[in-house]
Amino acid sequence: MTAQWNIEGEYFESCNCDVVCACLVQNVPPRGRCDAAMAFQVSTGHYGDISLDGLKSAVMISFPGPGKMRDGNWTAALYIDDSASKDQADALTDIFSGQAGGPMAMISGLISNFLGVKSVPIEFIMEGNKRQLAIPNVMTIDIEAVTGRDGSDPLWVTNAAHPVTSHPSLARSNAYNYKDYNLAWDVSETNGHFAPFSWHN
Repeated sequence: MTAQWNIEGEYFESCNCDVVCACLVQNVPPRGRCDAAMAFQVSTGHYGDISLDGLKSAVMISFPGPGKMRDGNWTAALYIDDSASKDQADALTDIFSGQAGGPMAMISGLISNFLGVKSVPIEFIMEGNKRQLAIPNVMTIDIEAVTGRDGSDPLWVTNAAHPVTSHPSLARSNAYNYKDYNLAWDVSETNGHFAPFSWHN
């Protein structure tokens, strides 16, 4: 039986879609495929008696097309904070692979090729409207909010059909690159989102 769990923290992502992401309106990716990565920093959380406070993870998703993301046939890989103990790493793997239920369980049903889990150093930076992630020699994400009329507050989407949150910000990537598992891309000025998140099973 899966342990009871709860995690809260900050999330952000980037993909190769234009701003606004086609997935938010259930459209076909504008470039025929979607290469995305989601980054998570847990501020507070537990998996049974195991504390997950302060740990980080990242999920890479690649959808080759044709069709819409909801059609499935995704390739995915999971990256876990190398500061996690074995028990913590196992808990994060259960949660972010969808094995423990919660929002990622829906995503796992769309994955036909799961490449694996790696323990890596993950740097997660939040500065105002900016978010950055670095996994050495694997992934870099640098996004910044699309702001509204006042030039300072982000534009926020409401009632979004998004697996992480129904209320993500709109953002644009200054840089987004990935190289691992014989996959590689390097894009910028493409889509991003960020938001607080709160999950449980």
